[in-house]
Amino acid sequence: MMQVENRTNATAERNGTVSKLSISDLTESQSTLLMPLWARAMENRHPQPLMEDRKAVEIVDSLEFDFASFEAKGVPQADYCIRASVIDQLVTEFLADHPSGTVVELGVGLDTRFDRLDNGQVSWIELDLPHVIDLRERFFESTERRRMLRGSIAEADWIEQVIPLVKGPTLFVAEGVLYFITAAQVHTLIANLVSRFTSSSFVFDAQSPWFLRFSNLRQPVPNAQMKFSVGNVRELCGPNSKQHVHRWIGYGDSPYYDGKMQRLSPLKFWGRRLCPPVRSMFKIIDLRW
Repeated sequence: MMQVENRTNATAERNGTVSKLSISDLTESQSTLLMPLWARAMENRHPQPLMEDRKAVEIVDSLEFDFASFEAKGVPQADYCIRASVIDQLVTEFLADHPSGTVVELGVGLDTRFDRLDNGQVSWIELDLPHVIDLRERFFESTERRRMLRGSIAEADWIEQVIPLVKGPTLFVAEGVLYFITAAQVHTLIANLVSRFTSSSFVFDAQSPWFLRFSNLRQPVPNAQMKFSVGNVRELCGPNSKQHVHRWIGYGDSPYYDGKMQRLSPLKFWGRRLCPPVRSMFKIIDLRW
């Protein structure tokens, strides 16, 4: 288990600095959960931010980690924020229709979506591996409406923990997570959700196979190669399955990307405008049953 330790108070007082949490036991591949956190924190410095996330700034400032390495490695900061913003919009739409429903974030990492979108009524469940929740609990507290659970999305044990906590229609969300498990595991996950929960939705992001290969070539963390991709969204629904693709948001689709594409590199911005197939290279899928 990853150990999260404070520097000694004596050292902090001697150096006149604020004590930070050491995450030295975080593996290189596990450090990917820090990328979207760093991206959202950095966004707060922009004169016209895509989103505001002061909690992300607080967490980044509290961790003993070389976040500057992400910028040096060319991690696409704006892309992470745009993805989070689009998913935020979809969650907000769900809450507008089901204000007292349940949102379950799978592989939550150090995400702050509840802090950004809480409407005062929703039940929110955050699931991740034990060592990630250990770290998460240093910054967030479980409440009657917000629960943090330990489990792996590649397994099914966590489902029994979630079922008693679900109230009303349920939205499952997986942002930047499914890439790191196999296609077979993703299909098993979907089958388990469909069989155990009714009146539910599953929102997640996916890259096309060709773009996934390209992304792996420029992956800043070599030991965190991505596996899962989606070419045709219809492959998510077999002939006898209950689920259906309600919609999918393509790269640059209006209104979800309105006012955001200008923050990307000229290649991505003009590539989306001049080459329509670019739309399918990255998609956010809304699966329902």
